[in-house]
Amino acid sequence: MTSFPPTFTPRTLTIPHSLSSSLSPTILFAQVSSPPSATPDSPVLVFIHGYPQNHTLWAPLMRWYEEEGSEVLRRFRLVVPDLPGGVAGGCSYGKSRKVISPDGSHLANSKREVGRDMLSLVDALFPSNPPVVLIGHDRGARVAYRLAKDRPDRIVGLNVQDIVPTPVQFKRLTYDSTPRHVATFRMYHWVLLAMPPPLPEQLIFSTPEQSVWYARHSLTSWSGPAAKAVYDQELMDSWCEQYADKDVLLGALEDYRAGATVDLEHDEADGDHILSLSSAQQPSRLSIPLLALWCPGLQATGSSIPAEQEAGGVEGIWKARGPEGEKTRAKEVETEGAGHFLPTEAKEEVGREIERWLRRWF
Repeated sequence: MTSFPPTFTPRTLTIPHSLSSSLSPTILFAQVSSPPSATPDSPVLVFIHGYPQNHTLWAPLMRWYEEEGSEVLRRFRLVVPDLPGGVAGGCSYGKSRKVISPDGSHLANSKREVGRDMLSLVDALFPSNPPVVLIGHDRGARVAYRLAKDRPDRIVGLNVQDIVPTPVQFKRLTYDSTPRHVATFRMYHWVLLAMPPPLPEQLIFSTPEQSVWYARHSLTSWSGPAAKAVYDQELMDSWCEQYADKDVLLGALEDYRAGATVDLEHDEADGDHILSLSSAQQPSRLSIPLLALWCPGLQATGSSIPAEQEAGGVEGIWKARGPEGEKTRAKEVETEGAGHFLPTEAKEEVGREIERWLRRWF
C-alpha cells in the first residue's frame, strides 16, 4: 500500500530555484505530519528516498509506526518528500519538479543543491528554522550526507541507509577484485545512467513500456528474498509506472550524471575518497549523531576489494566519517533475506533502530 497514516497531509510548495532566480521555481511535493504533541524546539525528521522510487518508499514504515503506537509519530514533525529533478521543468522520482542546469554542468541536481532544496522545503513548512534530522536511503542518503556536511548549523542527526560514500562506490569499479569485476557487474547502472545524452535515454526509453520494465527490473534485481516474501503490487507499481513519463527518467539520469561528476568534486574536497587509515589526509568527520545501516549485499560487494578490506569494510568506512565514540552507530541489518531496500525489506528492524536512536539523542 502507498497510503500514509491520517496524521500526514500531502503538500506541494514552490521555492526559488537553488541556482538562480532567473530559472523557473522548483516545485516540491511532500507528505507532512505535524502532531500537536511535537514541541516547537524538537527537530524535524526528513525521510528522503532513492532511485528508482519516490516518497511512497517510506509509507510502509510510517504505517508500521502507527500500528505500533510509536513515539516517532507523536514526538516529531515529519517531512517525506519526492526528490526534485528533471529536464526543462520535468519531474524526477515523483511529483517534485526542478529545472536542470542550463550549462550542462548537472549542478542543479547535485547532492549539494538538492540538499538545499530539502532544507528550503523544511523552512517553507516551518518558518522558525528548526533543527533537522535527516534519514535517507540510497540516493536520498547521499543527499542527506552532503547536506549534513554542508549545514552543521541546522542538521543535528543523520541516518544513512545502504550506501558507502560516492567516491568509495566508484572505487569499487575495479579489476582488482575476486572474482574479477564482481562489483562492476553489480554496479553497471552507475555508469549507464550517468552516460551523456542521448544514449541512456534511447536505450531505456525506446518505449514508455520499456522504461517501466527497466525500473521493475532494477527493483527486483536489487531486492532480497525478504522483499519477494512481502511483495506489494501497489507499492511496486507506484515506483515503476512513473517511468512511463520520460521526464521522470530524465530526472533520474541527471541525478546519476551529477553523481559521476560534480558530486565527486564536492566529496573529494572532504576527503571522502580516502580509504587508507595510514594516509596523511583523512576524511572529514561529522560531529552529529550518525546511524549507518546496510544490508549484507553492500558489505559483500566491497569485501573482495583489498583497499576496502583494509579500511574495515562498510563499518570502518562510516566509523571513520562519523564522530568518534558512541555517537556513531554502524550496523549491518540482521533481518534474514533483506536486500537493498531496507525501509521495506527490513522495516521492523530499521524502524526500531531509528526509534531507539532518536530516543537516545533527540
